Amino acid sequence: MPQDDRHSGNVILLRVACITLLIALVEAWCLVGTHVMQLPIALEVFKDPDKLLSSHLDFLMMTMLLLGFYGAHVPLPAYVRWPIAIGAIGNPTAFLIEAVLPGVHHPAIGLFTMTSITLTTIGFGLAAIKVFRSSLR
Repeated sequence: MPQDDRHSGNVILLRVACITLLIALVEAWCLVGTHVMQLPIALEVFKDPDKLLSSHLDFLMMTMLLLGFYGAHVPLPAYVRWPIAIGAIGNPTAFLIEAVLPGVHHPAIGLFTMTSITLTTIGFGLAAIKVFRSSLR
């Protein structure tokens, strides 16, 4: 049996979910360093610890969404899978950038953020439509 059949073609969602969960776990320890222990090095790196918390929660949310769509076993086309995968890492990373560089308004950061939000919206929106339509058959 080909690997794609076993994963309904969505193995990228599972792989990215593992990556986003691992990043969220690392960020949890960074949050301990900033919020709980108030470590000077952690506070120096993460100048806006609240944005670090937003990134951590967003990575966890993306993990759950990815696992949910993977677990639905509805084959998703590449034009849906890839925007989901890219956006699931990009969106929380935008918060992480704000945690490290608060108040920096560079055009490249704005372009990155808007591209990520757009890809995520398109990918997850199309996935929701595809899964919903498959439930009606």
